[in-house]
Amino acid sequence: MITDIGLIMIIVAWVFQIYKTLAKKDLQFSLTFLSCYIAGCLLLTIAGFMQDDMTSAILQLICAILPVIVLVSVIRLKKGVW
Repeated sequence: MITDIGLIMIIVAWVFQIYKTLAKKDLQFSLTFLSCYIAGCLLLTIAGFMQDDMTSAILQLICAILPVIVLVSVIRLKKGVW
């Protein structure tokens, strides 16, 4: 169940990003995309740990950490911190 919710969140994230890119011609990363993608990856990480699949859980955790770095960078750039 957690795996399904995580995958759905990742799909929703990509739908938002594709809409923003194609319909609005905006090439910036959407904060909605990054937030949904991170949440989906974290749910997949939790599911991996619950199923004792450490390899999958660790890989999903890495997949969650990388967009967190992008999200923090986008927020800081928008605020003019960097």
